[in-house]
Amino acid sequence: MNRGVPLLVVLVALAVQAQEIPLENCRQLPIVKATVNQRPFQFLLDTGAAATLLNVKSFSSADGAEITLESWNGAVAAPARKVTLRNFTLGEHRLENLSLLAVDLTPLERSCQKRVDGVLGADLIAKLGLTIDLKNHVGILDSEVRTPQSRLSELEQNQIACEQAFNRSDEKTLGECLDPNIVLLTGHGDFHGRKEVMKHFKESYFGQDPPVLVSITPRSRQVIGTVIWMEYEMSVTHGSQVMKSRGTALYQKSGDRWLMSNMNFSGDKGGK
Repeated sequence: MNRGVPLLVVLVALAVQAQEIPLENCRQLPIVKATVNQRPFQFLLDTGAAATLLNVKSFSSADGAEITLESWNGAVAAPARKVTLRNFTLGEHRLENLSLLAVDLTPLERSCQKRVDGVLGADLIAKLGLTIDLKNHVGILDSEVRTPQSRLSELEQNQIACEQAFNRSDEKTLGECLDPNIVLLTGHGDFHGRKEVMKHFKESYFGQDPPVLVSITPRSRQVIGTVIWMEYEMSVTHGSQVMKSRGTALYQKSGDRWLMSNMNFSGDKGGK
């Protein structure tokens, strides 16, 4: 019985809403905080700049080049370094393998009187689907910029890590895979909230010899903005015993992770 499915109706409206990112100020220009290779950085937003530039003090590279920068007082030659960013994340949006130039932005930092790790130009602003609302001091991310396939690929990577955490009884890592308000519906009872769900996992599955191993195979998936609904088959192996069941799950994007917010299945191993 798929008791979790009706939540789709509730979450559709949430999923299609655009995400708002708070902005700070550098004189008349806005600054936004982003994550690069899982570290926090802050970037000046400048729609008048055609290309994004990094601060060479924040991003280093061995490759150097001489480039010509255009500014309000004319062109000027400046040394620059080529830098590749493995991933760049702003809100729910992620860009990968960006090849950018890093230059000395010390004059800009002096003007802002704060650290500036780069200038986000029109090129990446467009790729991110970012609209700048100066009146309300927020940046608005278009929820439709990311393709459904890219969201599914992200979820698959998260699922692999979370499944591995479950199979090695890693409570800390698995807990980070679950929404704080997760609802788990099973044939042996319903569990509400991350703490209660983790208690159920610990008492029913973790620390056994031989270990309990879980494998989840998606049957169908549907992407609705920052929500993914999945119908799956699950195998639970304990020694020579294998139990198979079917169920549904809902995942919601939080930062750079997909958190399970609802899961239900027809079979449950129960206690030891």
